[in-house]
Amino acid sequence: MSVTWGQVARWSGAPLRAAEDALTASRTELLGCADELRTMAGPARWAGPASVTAGRRLRRVTDDLEVVIAEVSAARRAVIEAGDAVAGVEHAVDAAREFAAMHGLVIAGDGRVTDEAGLGMCFADPHDEEVAREGRQVLVDECVARVEQALRTAADVDADLVAVLTAVRDHRVADGSDDSLADAARTGDAAGHLSLLPPPTGGRPADNAGWWASLSPADRERILEEHPDWVGGLDGIPMDVRDVANRTRLEEAGDGLRDRLDEILDALAATPGGPYDGRYLALTAELGTVQQQLAAVDALSTILEDDDRHLLVLDLTAGQRPQAVVAVGDVSSADHVAVFTPGLTSTVEGMGGYVADMARLRAAAEDELFRTGDTGSVATVVWLDYQAPQWSSTFSGDSVALAGSARDGGAALADFYRGLNASRETDPDLTALGHSYGSTTTGYGLQHEGTGVDRAVFFGSPGLGTSDVDDLRLPSERAWYAEAKWDGVGDLGRFGRDPSALDGIGHLQTGDASVDGRDYAGVSGHSSYLEAESTSQYNMATVVAGHPENAVEGNTVGLTDDPRAWSWWPSWLGG
Repeated sequence: MSVTWGQVARWSGAPLRAAEDALTASRTELLGCADELRTMAGPARWAGPASVTAGRRLRRVTDDLEVVIAEVSAARRAVIEAGDAVAGVEHAVDAAREFAAMHGLVIAGDGRVTDEAGLGMCFADPHDEEVAREGRQVLVDECVARVEQALRTAADVDADLVAVLTAVRDHRVADGSDDSLADAARTGDAAGHLSLLPPPTGGRPADNAGWWASLSPADRERILEEHPDWVGGLDGIPMDVRDVANRTRLEEAGDGLRDRLDEILDALAATPGGPYDGRYLALTAELGTVQQQLAAVDALSTILEDDDRHLLVLDLTAGQRPQAVVAVGDVSSADHVAVFTPGLTSTVEGMGGYVADMARLRAAAEDELFRTGDTGSVATVVWLDYQAPQWSSTFSGDSVALAGSARDGGAALADFYRGLNASRETDPDLTALGHSYGSTTTGYGLQHEGTGVDRAVFFGSPGLGTSDVDDLRLPSERAWYAEAKWDGVGDLGRFGRDPSALDGIGHLQTGDASVDGRDYAGVSGHSSYLEAESTSQYNMATVVAGHPENAVEGNTVGLTDDPRAWSWWPSWLGG
């Protein structure tokens, strides 16, 4: 019979703690019998038939006692770990109830979740109403996931404890062959361990968050020690957990890659046929892959020397090139979080420059908060968990001329956004930033429902994957575009209409500007939008800080832009 929400909601670890105390006392008493057994063995020089008979009887007593000690130890270990696990389930139940109460949801006795509060307001714009309804549904889905994962963990604990206690009842824990009572106790301890529950297969970020919330502290520690790969790249898991797991994986990967590099070089030197040998060619190809992966590991290791950098994703084998995500600041607690997706030619090996850009943007956003009298904090993220096109891949599946990588990356990016929200008690003020092909990826990501993104800035974009801003699941007037002069990529309109000409999108100045006596420099070309003290950086900082009203507006267009973006384009020609 499956465990129900009504049952789990009444669970308490108190009976398990009482059983633990009783089993601990019994185990201690049984282990104390070792001295008595040595006394029963008789005098050291005792020999003859009586001695042999006594020895046999003593062995039988000892074997029986070893079995009892192993069984008591197994039951004790299982009860201890079940008690810890039940505490995790209790926490998950409380967290689900708090989440429901915070968002106007109700969890029924059978575990069903209903939205009692609803939208609570009317909308003049049907698009905004639809986006708001999607947001409410996200909250319902997250609460459902919390309930489901609490029940999943509870069922696993229940099944594991029953399995151990059944083995004890059926005398399947030990056979009395241990060398000592202490060895028998260790055998029982090993048999009494409960299994570790892995994350849900194919789980959504909310499922992953619910699973993690339902685990005991002891199980979380075990997972970080034994299975860091389970959580390192899992959306919905808290930042600090992912960072610890990925740093462990990064170190292990570096050691393994360096060992493999030495092996390949030795094998190449020992290959008699040289370049004409098939084995030599295969080794040479692998050498290039290992060197690229090692360069990525070294680059990330350098980035992480700064304590304020955190590794949220490490994937060295996802595709042709390594993928990673690095946060600057604490995305688990920051009031404002910006996620930046770079584009063409971006690699993990060259990620340090983007991280430095995001560190400067974070500082600029915090300056803007201070200037406006706000006390909030900011964290920024460089998201490179997709195969950004390279010039060398022009004729392959991830060509910059094709949308495949952007679509696939957009789906993963949408889950990352959702995971940021699901991993926290309260959602951050979340801004999406996308440059070049990364803006196309961001555009596709924001066409997914329920990302929790509050606003977006695109810059130097060849298109957002749509020609209708309403396809982006953002409230009205929450998307902005910035284009610098002489940025040809921003005029391509390869993936939807040129953003300079899109209706419903705001435009940010990229030329020289002065704000309250502060001068900002204009930028030009395709790669200078994030330059320090530039107008474009200032404008992005105001949006990230939640004060887009302080941004400098302006639509920089040239002859290669979509004519519908020109200021003198007559409305009767259509837009």
